[in-house]
Amino acid sequence: MSLYPPPLTNSHPITTTMNQHMPLQASCTAPQAQVNVGRKYKSRKERPCDACRKRKICCTRDAYEKDCSLCKTRGESCKYVLPPNVRRGRAAPSSRPGTAMSTGSASSSTSTPVPRSSRGTQAPRRQNANPEFGAELRRGSASGSGEWICQFVGLSGDQDPYVLRHCSFNALNCYKAPDWAILRVKGGDDIPLHFTVTPDSHLEAQPSWYPRTDTEAVVRPHGEELLRTYFEVVHTSYPLLDPGRFREQPRTGDVLRAIMYNLAAPFCPTSPSNFKPLEDFVNQALPTTTQSPLLETLEATILHLHHTSSLPTTNSTALHTSLYSTLGSLIGLAHSLGLNLSPTTWALTPSDRSRRIRIWWALYTHDAFLSLLLGRPSYLNSENHSVPLPTLEDFSHLGLQGEEIGFGPARMLISMSHLAVIISDLLSTFYTLSATSRLKTLPIPTLLSQMSTFQDRLNTFYTSHLRPLCAAFSSSLLDPSGSVILAFYTAEIVLYRAILRILPIEEEMYADVRERARSVVVNVVGFTEKLHVSRLRSFWWNPITPLLFSLHGTFLYHQLLTSVSPHDISWWSTTISHYRALLKLQAQSGFLGASLACERMERLAVGMGLEDGAVGEIGIGGGGRNRKGEGWVEGSAEEWIVRQGHEGMLLC
Repeated sequence: MSLYPPPLTNSHPITTTMNQHMPLQASCTAPQAQVNVGRKYKSRKERPCDACRKRKICCTRDAYEKDCSLCKTRGESCKYVLPPNVRRGRAAPSSRPGTAMSTGSASSSTSTPVPRSSRGTQAPRRQNANPEFGAELRRGSASGSGEWICQFVGLSGDQDPYVLRHCSFNALNCYKAPDWAILRVKGGDDIPLHFTVTPDSHLEAQPSWYPRTDTEAVVRPHGEELLRTYFEVVHTSYPLLDPGRFREQPRTGDVLRAIMYNLAAPFCPTSPSNFKPLEDFVNQALPTTTQSPLLETLEATILHLHHTSSLPTTNSTALHTSLYSTLGSLIGLAHSLGLNLSPTTWALTPSDRSRRIRIWWALYTHDAFLSLLLGRPSYLNSENHSVPLPTLEDFSHLGLQGEEIGFGPARMLISMSHLAVIISDLLSTFYTLSATSRLKTLPIPTLLSQMSTFQDRLNTFYTSHLRPLCAAFSSSLLDPSGSVILAFYTAEIVLYRAILRILPIEEEMYADVRERARSVVVNVVGFTEKLHVSRLRSFWWNPITPLLFSLHGTFLYHQLLTSVSPHDISWWSTTISHYRALLKLQAQSGFLGASLACERMERLAVGMGLEDGAVGEIGIGGGGRNRKGEGWVEGSAEEWIVRQGHEGMLLC
């Protein structure tokens, strides 16, 4: 990026989807009072300061500020000591070519841009779109498709934001060149925030293999009923979307709506439980839309995580592993769109600001819980994001038809977000590689002090979030609070499991910690026993819920293996049998979360030799040899490892 920006050009018309690409809304929706009215362009009427004249760069300053951006960066004040340059042979203003054309072009194109919310379909026009900003990007691009792609400019990248700040920004905080543009986001601090905007001519947003499925025809005549069911059942548990966005006529080929239809289908009594053409459409279209992602792309992919994890599979372990890698790709897209930055000081509408906050914390929650439940490193940490936790103001209290639905659904995502922060801190304190090494040398009083700190945080969460959440759904026909309750018990188990792994048996507090762990297990078993219809028929957070049940069962095995007294051994053995029987009973009633957990617990029991036989089609726990002892059973895990040679497991 040169410090000598080219003049603005008005040569090539394009259309844009700036409000769908989000960051560009930061200027689109700014009221006139927030627009930069300082030096917007190179002008011979305003004298540049001496420092800018020496460097032959544009002298830019914000409204009513004394010093320009260059002098502020250098910590100096603007000076005007040098004499003016003598210009010989300067033509009269009226004789300069192109002046009238430029002026007319700059003011002629003012039509509102038509945003696209998914590849190949046109969305209704956003009421808060700024026609002036659309006109700015319609000038100066050779892109034939009219789509522009936003990328956040990081502080350490090759496009230094401290250099980009010296570009010649116009009244809409936009610098535009023929093949790229820069959006300056107005923040509340001195750290420059920019988004580079490039045409998508290098991407084929709709290649020849992009599916042309008429999604609305697939679900007809159940479309309206499916949408209503989504916001009555799924949205109540997972309020990621704003119902107000879906009151208009649907557009065919909408990936987000296709996913919403399939999520709602199992809960809709008048429609089929699944639409295979929609699944095929989403699986083909969604990877293509991530090439030039919008906020809607992230919303669709997040919801697709829930649907994918609910599909029947013969290998749940492989499925959850693929979800973890998909989540990593999603987080990368979120960083590219600047979702890790707090939008509270940006010139966005309240709905757009809240939308960014909801998407970010939905990703954060999935990252924290999947990292915990799969034993993987977390993709996110608190040092690289500044997004505030969601509040009730970030959610709509109105339903699809404008009816009052209250803030019960909002408390679901708010509670899980707060709990995800505690889970993330638990992982970084007790479960990272560096933490496990550090804890070995940690004094016992310090370890117990850390446990007490987390206990206080969990108690505060219970009082401030979990209890009001349960009260909000106490008289509801569908009670989705089970996901949060289960996650809360998991946080307690994860804390005590970490302490028991480190605390010596002879330590005085060891028995006390085991007793606390036992009380949590009693709560878990009691919760599983009393799962009533209003909770079983609600929408559970996937893929988190099945793994939560499974983690509780694994902890029961851990406590059994570390028991010393006959009484403890007997109690934990009885509790394990009772818990597994409860899971089987819930699985028989059609509760998918229990069936997957039951499968994983059974595999673990066979592997430890607690039960005979093998599960599935692979050999587990010594079941890989044939009855005659003549080598390994073909297709068993052991036979596969032997075929790989020495240390064949490392070749996985």
